[in-house]
Parts: sequence; structure tokens; C-alpha cells
Amino acid sequence: MSRKLALCALALLVIVSFGKVSAQQKEQKKLRANVFRIDAASAAARAQGFFAAEGLGLEVTETANSTEQMLGLIQGKFELVAGGFDNVLAWSGREGVEIVAIAQVSDTAVFRVIVRPEIKTWADLKGKKLAVDAVDTAFALVLRRVLLAHGLDLNRGDYELVARGTTALRFASMLKGETYGAILNSQLELKGADAGMWCIGDSAQVLPDYSSSILAVNRQWAQSNRDTVIGYLRGWLKGLNWARDPASRAAAAKIIGADLNLNAKLAAERVDELSPTGNLNLPGLQVVLDLRNQFGFKLLKGDKLAAYYDATFINAAKGK
Repeated sequence: MSRKLALCALALLVIVSFGKVSAQQKEQKKLRANVFRIDAASAAARAQGFFAAEGLGLEVTETANSTEQMLGLIQGKFELVAGGFDNVLAWSGREGVEIVAIAQVSDTAVFRVIVRPEIKTWADLKGKKLAVDAVDTAFALVLRRVLLAHGLDLNRGDYELVARGTTALRFASMLKGETYGAILNSQLELKGADAGMWCIGDSAQVLPDYSSSILAVNRQWAQSNRDTVIGYLRGWLKGLNWARDPASRAAAAKIIGADLNLNAKLAAERVDELSPTGNLNLPGLQVVLDLRNQFGFKLLKGDKLAAYYDATFINAAKGK
């Protein structure tokens, strides 16, 4: 073969290959996820190409608060959300949309109450404003339960809850002196220590089995796009298993740290908090439901746990 013919053949091969790559890219289905913070399994799956292998492109946006997140899910702005199960309970049934949990990001969690330096005891919180995401969901109810254990009752007017949104916004509110306490994550707790903030207590004693973060979807959409949901969960589970595997754990933490701008310690903590299986923690979800009932909130889909989760997707992703 002449040099000219060889070059032509090579050029043709490049064009054909490029066309195949372009076609593959076009075939990827975009899945829009809304989160308070991206979890380690999703970050790992995205970096390792596990979602791409399922024909999916994951587009992640961070939310300012649970109201924005859940309304977005109901209105079809997002196909998937990650957050507290309590938000599923509070929002499922609104505008006729059923929202269900489909996987567990973290099985349980201990929520730490951080206060400003002038707060020395629980009694010092009396009459003060405390920052929450929204006043009637998730961490707000956890905070109410912890405070109740220390003699402070919202119904009695002992303190005021102020909606401020995400942990970053709650932290900013405390820095300004607008609010005096909030549930914060470990990263912001460390920053708060520089300003004299400290942990006055946590949820471990009163809510030891409280379910942490879950993945949730619009049930109707998920049923109509079952293959997409199962494909997403297959990729997500591969990311979870890869991140937790001792052989790749260090590499996963490094990738997650770079992706999320976390130091090595905080990146490792993100991996540590992942559920071992991704299976829904039903006893933990029941604790969340019981807490909402304790404070007298009526649920649009009733008070039975089965109305608020669907394990068939995660089971199918595992080949069950």
C-alpha cells in the first residue's frame, strides 16, 4: 500500500472512530440530580465512568434548601434527589405526586448541635433563635427532639426556629449573630471552632437509629423510566463498592477530596459514612416517621412506612 493510500485509510479510520464516540456520547441519557452535597458513591461512580457505562450522564446541582429541592422534584426539574427521608414524608402527595425513597446513602447519623460562644448551657438557648433548613422538616425535627430532652419545648415558646437553608447558610447566620445554634456538618464545625463555636450535644442518646441520607424519586416518573433508574443505581452501587473496597478506598478518597474540595480527613469521612449495601434502612426510616408523628404532623399519604419507599429498584439493580 502506498504512503498516500495508507494516510487516507488512517484518516478514514479516525473519522469512523470519532463518529462512533460522538454517537455514544449522544446516546447518553442525562439524569438531573439535586443534592445538599454530592455523596462519595456518586462522586466515585462519575469519576470512574460507571454512570457513563450505563449510558447515563449525571448532572448534579446543589440545593439551597429542602423546599427548592422537593418542589423541583415534583415539578420535573430534577429526576433524582438526595437528602433526608423526612422531606419525603413531608412532601409526598403534594400536587398529586408520590415521592419515594429508593436507596440509602448513609444508614444512620449522629447530628451535632453547634452553638455560638456565648451559649454555655442548654438553658442559655431559651429565648434564642436557632437556624434550620426549613422549620417543619428533617434536621429541624431532630433539633426539636434533642432540645426537648434538655427541657426546651418549641410549643412552649422556649426558642424560635428560623429557616435559613443549607448548613452553609445556617453557619453564615450564626457567624453574623442572627442565630445562636444549628445542626452543622463536621466541615463547618471545624470552621466554627475558629470563631469560638462549640458542640453542646448531639442526637446520639435520643435518636440513635435515625436514618441518614437517602435517594428519592417521583414514583410515577420512576415507574415510566424504570430501566433508567435501575441503570443509575447499578452505576451508583459500583461507585459505592469501589469507594468502600480496601483496595481502592485511598484512591476513592483522593478523587472525592479533589472533586469536592475536601481535605484528606473529611474526604475519608465521606467514604466512611456510606451505607455498606445501599439497601434502605427500614428501621431507621421508621424512626424518622415516628418523630414526625410525635410532633403532630399529618402526612398526606398516611402514617404507614410502606407508602414512602420502593425497594424494587435497588433490588433489581442488584439482580434480585
